[in-house]
Amino acid sequence: MFTIKSDHKLSDVGYERIVEWARCILPERNRLKENFYAAKSMIKPLGLGYQKVNMCLNFCMLYYLKNAELIECKTYKHSPYKPRTDKVKSLIAHEKLRYFPITPRLQRLFMSPKTIEHMT
Repeated sequence: MFTIKSDHKLSDVGYERIVEWARCILPERNRLKENFYAAKSMIKPLGLGYQKVNMCLNFCMLYYLKNAELIECKTYKHSPYKPRTDKVKSLIAHEKLRYFPITPRLQRLFMSPKTIEHMT
């Protein structure tokens, strides 16, 4: 469900509508969480988080590490942020990359006796 939400850029409300529909067609004692917050809180303790990294509007660079403090793209001179409006006071990035560090995932795979033999 999280993959579908991400791939189709669904809002939390859109995700919850799909879950609501799925819960109606599944058997009564299904284990599908009732909303996005509940599903996210179930995954959080696994320690498989991610980092959000701002990207150029044209996808040519990441504002990460030594480039994190830059205020414009090196190639196209675009700002990494959307223009502010009266309603929005904080900076909102045009594009974001979600970086999933591989080390915690590999450590998790090596913890399981069922996957350890396949990993080596």
